[in-house]
Amino acid sequence: MRPSFRAALGNALLLIISVGATYLVASFVIFRFLLPHLSFNLHPHFPDIAEVFAQTSKAGTVPRDYIALLGDSYAEGQGDGLIAAGGDRARFVHSAHVLHGLTRRDVVNLGLGGAGSVQAMVRQPARILMGDCFLYPRLDPPRRIFVYFYEGNDLEENGYIAGRVAAEGAVTRETIARYVGDHYGTPPKFRCFTDLGETTFKMAHFLITNADTFEALRKPSTRNNVFSGGTPHAAPALQKPPAEMEAGAREAALTVFDVSLEWLRRNFSAAVTLVYVPSPAAIYRPAEPSVDVYTRWPVNEVRAMPAADIYAASQRTCEQIRALALARGARFLDMRPALRAAAATTVIHGPQDWNHFNATGYRVLGETLARSIDEEQSTDCRDWHQPRAVLPSPGGGGSTRTQ
Repeated sequence: MRPSFRAALGNALLLIISVGATYLVASFVIFRFLLPHLSFNLHPHFPDIAEVFAQTSKAGTVPRDYIALLGDSYAEGQGDGLIAAGGDRARFVHSAHVLHGLTRRDVVNLGLGGAGSVQAMVRQPARILMGDCFLYPRLDPPRRIFVYFYEGNDLEENGYIAGRVAAEGAVTRETIARYVGDHYGTPPKFRCFTDLGETTFKMAHFLITNADTFEALRKPSTRNNVFSGGTPHAAPALQKPPAEMEAGAREAALTVFDVSLEWLRRNFSAAVTLVYVPSPAAIYRPAEPSVDVYTRWPVNEVRAMPAADIYAASQRTCEQIRALALARGARFLDMRPALRAAAATTVIHGPQDWNHFNATGYRVLGETLARSIDEEQSTDCRDWHQPRAVLPSPGGGGSTRTQ
């Protein structure tokens, strides 16, 4: 080997080692020490586990004896509160903050926008709670877990998993469980070496594309007016329960839910509560017999659907999810009575984002969970024909409680 070549090779190796060492040191300093002091506007670009330590619904950087919220964008707190805060997560409040404020317990949000049951109950816990990485402080398992099931699209999201399984063969409980475990049930092996690069890429991608979210695709409606506080309020097309799913597709989607909940119960000893979150179309009383609803989310094809069919689909889905939750030893809470009671007096969605709660809606959700935090009893699925008495909320605040 010629001396010049050996020198060049040595210099190249030295450069690689130097860059690698600098990268690892920078990762350690940023994620271990600087993370709590960085701008909240940067949080959406953080890796999922890093974002947990930066959340403000806990007493310190590292949560202790905490409650974990699992689910989709409702667990994340998306909605008008985040829009009004201009994306600044230091200035907006959702159910995690309400729950933390009322119970004084640390609350960690593991929600993922667009998540179905697998992403909510398997992917996020596996990536965040089961992985071990020297970049971050040790994160103990949660003491209690609230799983938000959103009737508006969770079963449709589960259909994606069923479709992936179908592409590989027969769709059975065994094949679904194997696919979920293989593709979502293990933490990333090299995340300690990739998290800083992932963060840099996400920030660059956002700056370059400034991609629109699904909010930009949502469609207005000339038909929809919902009653709240005794007056009609104009609303756009609304998300609905899965009223149009064929029997086979529904059964597969429910099996995906059940497999995901079984995985969660098997891997974590924390008490699990399944929180049933209704879609906007199932919460309000409309001014007309039919409601303009999305039929293919997020493509947003819209058609009119009788309100009676919407309520029936909500009740059917609630009963199916409740039965599966109880069979897995999870507690079940139907949020429809509390949210419907609140919506009867004030609008709890919008005015911009009608597919998520506004600050009032998230406060009702958080207050309802806080009141029952130490209870073990499950609720029934109460339809419109099973009204509950509306009582003032303890401490005021304009929300309601039911009994």
